[in-house]
Amino acid sequence: MAQAVASPQDKVVTLAFSQSAGKNQSPKVLAQAQGAGNVAANLASLGVARKGDGGANAALADTDFKEAVLGTITGPFAQAPGILWIFTNNKNSPNNDAQTRERNRDFYNLLHTEPSISKTLAFPLRMPVKGKLFEAQGLMVYALAYGEPAARALDQIMAKGRLSQVLNKPPARLKPVDAEAVRVVPRAVKDAPFMQVSLGADKRTVVLDVNAEKFTPQVGLQATLQNLFFPYVIESAQVAGSVTSPAGRNPLTVVPAQVSNLLPSQELPVEVSFTLPIAQVPSAWSAQALSAMGKQVLIPMNVELGFSGQRLALSPEFQTEMQTLFPGDPISEVFIPPADIRSSRVQIPLLLRVQYPLAPVIAAVCGGLLLLAGFLALGLLGGRSKRFNVVVDGIQRAVVMKPFSKLVLKSQDGQEAGSISRGFSAPRVDRVVDGHSLIVKAK
Repeated sequence: MAQAVASPQDKVVTLAFSQSAGKNQSPKVLAQAQGAGNVAANLASLGVARKGDGGANAALADTDFKEAVLGTITGPFAQAPGILWIFTNNKNSPNNDAQTRERNRDFYNLLHTEPSISKTLAFPLRMPVKGKLFEAQGLMVYALAYGEPAARALDQIMAKGRLSQVLNKPPARLKPVDAEAVRVVPRAVKDAPFMQVSLGADKRTVVLDVNAEKFTPQVGLQATLQNLFFPYVIESAQVAGSVTSPAGRNPLTVVPAQVSNLLPSQELPVEVSFTLPIAQVPSAWSAQALSAMGKQVLIPMNVELGFSGQRLALSPEFQTEMQTLFPGDPISEVFIPPADIRSSRVQIPLLLRVQYPLAPVIAAVCGGLLLLAGFLALGLLGGRSKRFNVVVDGIQRAVVMKPFSKLVLKSQDGQEAGSISRGFSAPRVDRVVDGHSLIVKAK
């Protein structure tokens, strides 16, 4: 477990816990290391905790989970974010304190209601053992994330998959039970042959491939809702949702909108209908589409599904397993969802991939080449000078002019007679000063 969950830079503290009484202190630090270290060696010297002076004839110590959790947070954690991994067979000692059962309930309540415990997972394991004083059928492993950074770290540990090689059964999620309640698995798009749907590499993102030439804003998505509330049955809930895009938020509909008796991991076929944001889909002639060079333009979106009027119940199969592994222990109470959790939500990334044809790109390139050729021709023409004949005050003379140039003409005595200007063709008279004449002779 330590090798699976700890990275070399993590500070790892190994502690034993029972209940503080007399000389017996709980939790008790056995070792501290950078990285996983050698946990097995650290546990080798651990003995059974006893009350009073701790002598061989003293009664076995009771257990206080809440004390152990708070002592770890204020002690080794120094109130900084961290993950507590708790291993217990949930077996009470002989002649146990009558209040131990109540303390267990306090611990179970702490797992659900303490705001600083941001995420809680439980791994029930079948591991029968028998000793001189007692026997047990199972071992429970709790993972408690103290603080939001620890919750994210716990998510990363679970996502890497190394822990599943040690604990090969999925964990029961104790907290939060109001987020990521279901998973949407897309199957097909209804009545849209030019639109394809798939699941992204992260197994969460719904990818919608759209042909820009055949784009239709209305989407009918055939999918399944999978219950991720292990170990809970969704006895009933109303489903509604919305789609958020760069253009804003639009409602979506789910049919059927009522979920009933959906077992853990069970899937419910549904049809999800929503409208894609037309304004956010670039025109095939837009700069964004042309820059894609006939490939794809990506538009990230988000789907939010909400469950209201939600009623959860512990899976009967899971409850039977708990009674088998931990007979006589109120441990099943830890899995009773809080009564005030009547709604939940799930965020589903949606990626719209718009495929654009090559025709607009080719047309744009050809148009650009023609425009460039025109500018080149204009440049060549613009640099060529030409000779023309003009008559100023009855006297003919020759002038040389470039395209798009202007020339002021003077009489023989040096007085200004007027001006002419030229475009692509022959010059024309712009202005004639009083008392003078100015003519451009045609060839």
